[in-house]
Amino acid sequence: MKKFFKFVGSVTLLCATVAGGIFAYKKFFAPDPFEDDLEDSADEDAALSGRGYVSLTSESEEEAEEADKSEEVKEAAEEEASETEA
Repeated sequence: MKKFFKFVGSVTLLCATVAGGIFAYKKFFAPDPFEDDLEDSADEDAALSGRGYVSLTSESEEEAEEADKSEEVKEAAEEEASETEA
């Protein structure tokens, strides 16, 4: 039984060493095949689309805010007019 566990431990150690070597090679030494593609396509997409800044608020929300402000101005003017009359 002792020999069996020694064999299983040796095989596990060998597999872990091979897997670590493959990982290290891919992480540090292998060239990234997609590195150039991503940079080139991002620049091309930006140039072709011609899209600029897009506002996150809709026009109807902006119009509603302007209407609220104009109502506040009217109310303030009415209050001032009523104070000057009194």
